[in-house]
Amino acid sequence: MPSTETVSSLLRRFGGATAEMLNRVLTPYRLRIIEIAEIKQGQKTKRRFRAEVPGDVWTAFEQGTTGKVVPKTYVEGNSSWREIVKARILNSFPAYVEGELYFSGPRLQAALAEVRTGDYLEIDPFGVTSKIESALAEAAFFREAEGQGFSVIRMPENVAMHIGTQSYYDFRLQKDRKEYRVELKSLWGTDTTKARLIHTVSREGGAGKNKARKDRQVWRTSSCRFRDQDIFAVSMWLRTGRITDFAYALSVQSDKHRTWGLPKVPKYPEHVTQNPSVPDPPSGVWTSDLLEVCKRVDFWKTRRKTR
Repeated sequence: MPSTETVSSLLRRFGGATAEMLNRVLTPYRLRIIEIAEIKQGQKTKRRFRAEVPGDVWTAFEQGTTGKVVPKTYVEGNSSWREIVKARILNSFPAYVEGELYFSGPRLQAALAEVRTGDYLEIDPFGVTSKIESALAEAAFFREAEGQGFSVIRMPENVAMHIGTQSYYDFRLQKDRKEYRVELKSLWGTDTTKARLIHTVSREGGAGKNKARKDRQVWRTSSCRFRDQDIFAVSMWLRTGRITDFAYALSVQSDKHRTWGLPKVPKYPEHVTQNPSVPDPPSGVWTSDLLEVCKRVDFWKTRRKTR
């Protein structure tokens, strides 16, 4: 739990905020699933659920509200957090809600075979979970890199034109006079077998914060561009339930390095495909060892210099 000093500091910074507000923002609602049923709709079978509304909710749940179903053993026991399946509310009543369980692709059938009554639907009332996940993943990576002996610099999100060149990666690591540029990403929420290597498109450098810069960059697709970083670091939290778990890959095309390279977008070969698979545990192109991926960067840089 955050220290009393941290909580007091936050409430003082955001004048008028209360401990109750902070608790509601940081913790999800948990609705216990009391019924799961199969419903036939034409040629398709839908899985419906009913869940109890807890007494501490601030508002009714609107139709279309989505959340994640997590195990009973996590909420009531001591197992790690894990998403079993996604859920969408279709009908809302004072004491309970009704809705559908869903996933995309083959993952759905495996999830439906696992979900049980007694599991819980987690709903993030103010949309803070993704922001906390991102921030904690960055903090966890920072500590991991420091623990491996690196000097770690978090790059600024934006750099004013009169100061210098914009950076298009998240961290710069330095050790033994060597430097590594790291872009930190996550897994896909709907398919945690794949990484989510995407960013905001900036065609011709004419959109967003880049449009007025002399050193503006061009991304012709939403996939990351190979040259913008040396290493992709991907948080494994959605798969393992541990924010300290990462997978790392060298940012190079597969046709340039058959063993360590990532697949590229056929139409835009300067960009990596936005959803490459990550084995469980990470292997092949991916590794869970930060020092190992840095060795791959060193090898690749040396190889390019000798060509």
